[in-house]
Parts: sequence; structure tokens; C-alpha cells
Amino acid sequence: MAASNEKDRYGEKLHSVEQAREDQWAAERDRELLARLRHQAEEREAAERHAARPPKLFKRILCPIDFDENSLKAMTLAGRLASQNDAELYLLHVCPTVFVPLGGIVTERVLEEESARRRIAEIAGQNLHCIRFEILVTIGDPAERVLAVQTELDIDLIAMGTHGRRAVPRFFLGSVAERVVRDAACPVITIRQDHPHRCETA
Repeated sequence: MAASNEKDRYGEKLHSVEQAREDQWAAERDRELLARLRHQAEEREAAERHAARPPKLFKRILCPIDFDENSLKAMTLAGRLASQNDAELYLLHVCPTVFVPLGGIVTERVLEEESARRRIAEIAGQNLHCIRFEILVTIGDPAERVLAVQTELDIDLIAMGTHGRRAVPRFFLGSVAERVVRDAACPVITIRQDHPHRCETA
């Protein structure tokens, strides 16, 4: 029994180390892309100020996508808000990382990310007509990546579903939405699973 508990603790330590390594790798890889996107958005905003256009309520909107029905409804809402405000819309997907007991990563990063990118592009192309959007695909802890993107891009509003697919227990669950609502430095609109037509703002 003691040996089993020790093995479990060792496995948990390996998991924590690998998770930290993956999060750091994702953050470093994404930093340059986010800096470029923010620079582009700021250039467009400067051009709009020069043209004396009226200020927008929301300039940059972030929508995390996990392909759950609620997150797709959140995307539709985010698209409407982006259209009404002529805002930048960023669609973010965080690929889950799967671990084996010895700490090895079995997720095929490139294939997983490219598959998610193609799927988002297809869905967005069908639903976000005449709306300017960017697709961001990364890996790591979903809440941490959402909050990091919000900070790096100076997002004005986050629209997201509160629950994800049951088959992926660590993905966009209620705890992720709760953490984003608690820690985000901007308003967060959530689409609740038990009330599919109800939105809440935090």
C-alpha cells in the first residue's frame, strides 16, 4: 500500500513537472505571435483615430472555442458584438495535453493544432460572415492560456461557454470559466449549459 501511494505521488510530481514545461513552452512560442497581433490591432486603432471615427465600446473580443455547443453559441454572440463594434475577434483553442505515467507526452502537437485550426476556420467561415477574426491555437492549461491571451492582446471582452465536452474532463469545464471570470481584467460573458439561451456578464 505504501509503495502504491509513493508511486502515485511520484506520478503526480512528474505530471506537474511536464505540465509546467508545456505551459512554459506554449507561452514562449505564443509570445511573438501575440505581440504581432497586438501591434496590428494598435495600428488599425491609430488609423481609426486619425480618421476621427467614433470610439468603440469593444475593440478586441476573445472567444475560447472547445467545439462544445455552448462555446459555438458564445462564438456567435462574440461575432455579433464584433460586428456591431467593428472589433477585432480572436478565436482561441487550447489543445489538451495527455500524459502517461512516466511523464511522456502522447499528444501529437502539430497534428492536433492543425486539425483544430482547420476546424475553427471551417466553422468561423460558415458563421462569421464579413467579420474580421484571427485564429489562435495553443496548448497548456486552458484558464491560464485564456488569461495570458487576454493580457497580451489587451482584450476588452471575453465570451465563452461555461462547460465543455464530458469526454475531455480537463478541458473547458465550469472551473475554467469560473477562474477566467474571477481573474480576467475585462468583462466576461458566459453561456451557461443549463440555460442555453441565457447569458451572464461578470
